[in-house]
Amino acid sequence: MNQTDASTVRTGAHRTIFLPSLAVAATWGIVYLWAVTREPALPAIAAIALVIEAVVVPLLFIHAYLRARVLRVEAGDGRLMAVSGFPVRQRLDIAFDDIAVAQVRRAAAQRFFGGGALALITRQGKRHLIADLADADAIAAAINNAIRRNGAA
Repeated sequence: MNQTDASTVRTGAHRTIFLPSLAVAATWGIVYLWAVTREPALPAIAAIALVIEAVVVPLLFIHAYLRARVLRVEAGDGRLMAVSGFPVRQRLDIAFDDIAVAQVRRAAAQRFFGGGALALITRQGKRHLIADLADADAIAAAINNAIRRNGAA
């Protein structure tokens, strides 16, 4: 969690953003090893696995890296500002007063490695999900605390 002052909370991407790329790399690595250790060897399947490892996996890693570079969320001064997405950037700028609830959702891997997604529901019923955040808990807590303070006032 990055904090610039007591009222502003910022966070970026968590390293779990790279897990899908690692899963694809491991899967096709196992397929390659399986193909070359068969008797007789399966050269066509091994070649396909090598092409995927040489072309697709680096593209997935580059895409995840660029998504991680773009992903930023800031909660402060009564507003949530978020930038996410690659190649098309999506911007979200919403006042805390327009948010009904902020929740943190985690996939199984994120429960183990950390990170999470920020799920927002607006008072109008619109839903927003900002995935792969390093400290979604701090952002959700800042929003929910501000909503409670404003509701009590």
